[in-house]
Amino acid sequence: PLREVVIEFFISAAWVETQIALQQFYEEVWVIGVIPALNRLQIFNTETLSEEAAYVLLGVEESISSVALKKKFRALTLEYHPDKQPPEKREEANKKFMELKAAYEVIMKMRSYRTKIESAKLLKEVADRLNKFGKKKEKKKEQKKESEEL
Repeated sequence: PLREVVIEFFISAAWVETQIALQQFYEEVWVIGVIPALNRLQIFNTETLSEEAAYVLLGVEESISSVALKKKFRALTLEYHPDKQPPEKREEANKKFMELKAAYEVIMKMRSYRTKIESAKLLKEVADRLNKFGKKKEKKKEQKKESEEL
């Protein structure tokens, strides 16, 4: 059943549309470059904050788990939340709060982007293997048909 579902997907209209979209994106990358193309897709915005700066801003290592990152982010936003500050510190706290929020969003978008890239690579590998399998099966059918004709 799983094999049939996967094969059905690769002959579906959704897969064809995905291939067309990926081809258009690939061509756009060649014309305007990788970073501008990704910025146009709004996957992440490299113009505001780098991922490395985001980790520094949150005071965490790049190897931190998503759960621990979220916990650290929530603790920092509670600490710097403007509503929890005295009136004279609210403006400064609001600025820090917004920086923390932006840093967390950059990290999460980049992690999501990497996951999508890894998934796309895995899907391509599966598709290549299925194509090879299909070609082998067709070749065997042709050989069998030729041997029957003889």
